[in-house]
Amino acid sequence: MNRYEVKYLVATRDVPGLLQDLAPYTRPDPYSPEWGYSISSVYWDTPEFALFWEKIEGVKYRRKLRFRRYGDSPEIFVEVKGREDRTLHKRRVRWPLEQVRAAYGDGEVRVDWNLVRDDPVATEVALMIERLRLEPRMAIRYRRRALFGQFDPELRITFDGRILYHPSDFSLDRPFEEGRSVIDPRVSVLEIKYDHRAPIWLTKAICERGLQMVRMSKYCTAVDKHYFGGLNT
Repeated sequence: MNRYEVKYLVATRDVPGLLQDLAPYTRPDPYSPEWGYSISSVYWDTPEFALFWEKIEGVKYRRKLRFRRYGDSPEIFVEVKGREDRTLHKRRVRWPLEQVRAAYGDGEVRVDWNLVRDDPVATEVALMIERLRLEPRMAIRYRRRALFGQFDPELRITFDGRILYHPSDFSLDRPFEEGRSVIDPRVSVLEIKYDHRAPIWLTKAICERGLQMVRMSKYCTAVDKHYFGGLNT
């Protein structure tokens, strides 16, 4: 997956109106109920938060590792998400929870190479964990509403709200229920992912709402807020 990704902050109370503006040009994600679905992610980093600091320092090419669960699905997406400027590169495997746990452990148990060697992405994840000494460092949960472009199926628009974090509860079989807010809950994150360029109708809707593009990472915002007093994001 090679894509562009841009983000905006929008008042949560304005999301229904914006959804109405976009309705003629979009269709709901068939897996997304009216009020969205939950996403639970566990981000891995070094003991010194090296991947966090790469983002803060603006390293042009960087990667991050996350384990992600959608709703109560029995499967986990193990994802390597890379970025070069504004271009997003994502590689992932989709495995049952028990297989993920057996292959990668919890940061203290070593990687089981017999379970990952036949898949190139799974092997890349294992190499990252062992060479960089990665371990689970932050859990993030939120609710997402998702849309696809009506005329451009590669266009994806999402609204993420009630974004919470937990610095120590990394369970994906029972994701944390109570956490701390990553950003003000009165604000949601609008993400737009596209292959070539955003359509004119979408840029017009954003301009009419006066939305300003932001460079924001949920993971980095949570780490900065919890460990560094929010001084870096």
